[in-house]
Amino acid sequence: MSSNRKMLKILSLAQIVFAVLCFVMASLVFNGTPRVEGDADVLTFLTANLDAVLCTIAAFLTAFCAIDGIKGANRPSALGAHLVVALLTIVASAAACFFSPAVQGLSVVCALDAVLAIAAAFMLYCRRREQA
Repeated sequence: MSSNRKMLKILSLAQIVFAVLCFVMASLVFNGTPRVEGDADVLTFLTANLDAVLCTIAAFLTAFCAIDGIKGANRPSALGAHLVVALLTIVASAAACFFSPAVQGLSVVCALDAVLAIAAAFMLYCRRREQA
């Protein structure tokens, strides 16, 4: 197994951890916003809910990207749409970071999730260059 394949597998395993962490953080925001509704203005309430939705989408995309990366590290022909999903994960995580000033803890998790997706996309790019 080459170093790029090993790094892709390690990044994919880290992405699974961050997918679970993103999902947990988003569910905490979903559960906490009804209690905050009376204390906050409508814009803050809607922004927190939108951020939780974007973080949930990023969590599912990250999980799909991680599973595809683990399969592709073992069998490069199974990589499929890994690069497209990694780019979608970057967009969803960046959007969640943009909307998350209302929820500070979520912005850090989403930013790290975006960094992992960028690294996974870069590893895939290096892997494809290695094959050519």
